[in-house]
Amino acid sequence: MTQRTAIVTGAAGGLGRALAQALIERGSNLVVVDSDSSVEDLTSGRADQVLARVADVTDDSQLTALVADAVDRFGSIDLCINNAGRVDYAPMDLDAAQAADIFESLWRVNTRACYMLGRLVIPHMIEAQHGHLINISTDHVHTCGYPNALPHEDSSSCPWASAPRRPLGGDAFDAYDASKWALNGLTQVWSQALKRHGIRVNNICLGATDTPMIRQAMTDLRGTPPTPDDIAGWMKPDEIADLILELHDEGPSGRTGDNVGIWVGHPVTLPPAHPVLDRSHRVR
Repeated sequence: MTQRTAIVTGAAGGLGRALAQALIERGSNLVVVDSDSSVEDLTSGRADQVLARVADVTDDSQLTALVADAVDRFGSIDLCINNAGRVDYAPMDLDAAQAADIFESLWRVNTRACYMLGRLVIPHMIEAQHGHLINISTDHVHTCGYPNALPHEDSSSCPWASAPRRPLGGDAFDAYDASKWALNGLTQVWSQALKRHGIRVNNICLGATDTPMIRQAMTDLRGTPPTPDDIAGWMKPDEIADLILELHDEGPSGRTGDNVGIWVGHPVTLPPAHPVLDRSHRVR
């Protein structure tokens, strides 16, 4: 691993928890944050290695304090994983004012919090002339059908094997998808603007993974809990965490600006770097 200190948001459960545990096992210093107080459990027996904060990532003052505490405690921030997020639905027949409230709520968690934490961390990475920012997005952005239709010889269990999926969630996902598509804008601009400082920025376009969030989201959408067959078909947080850290292990010369697609029904492997997204480009 090239990082010495990592920040992981949304670390109390699901993918964030799996990432935190994987980083701890690798000996990284770790700063974890979540609105759920169970995030503090990660410090048990390792208070010298793990700094935990119960905080709201939509509160700028709390994020500012988090970054200051991280630097004060460990001296650097070498990896920042913007994992905290939420999902909500805005059906087309929903009252416009209610839909706008959902949009604002999703935007603050899924997009603005990532932007703010990134902007707080970037100056420290520039000073150190290295670092890696990873944003957790969704496979609604980068699907098995977009921007390129993928072959399915090894992915026959993909739900879209017969007709590769276009880039969207569903009829009630306009606010959610917009909040996640915006992360691509951050990833693309940051990756090119920061490349000369040795800082990488990548986007994980993640399909259905077995987390408390997706279980609750499926229950809200259908009105019934996910079935055992649903859950069996989802990817597992541990294997996704391992893949994300494999991406980080590419080191200072590794890809930057990539949308890394990870899809249900496809092998959970790190794909090659995209030949265009990793290309240097003059930022105007």
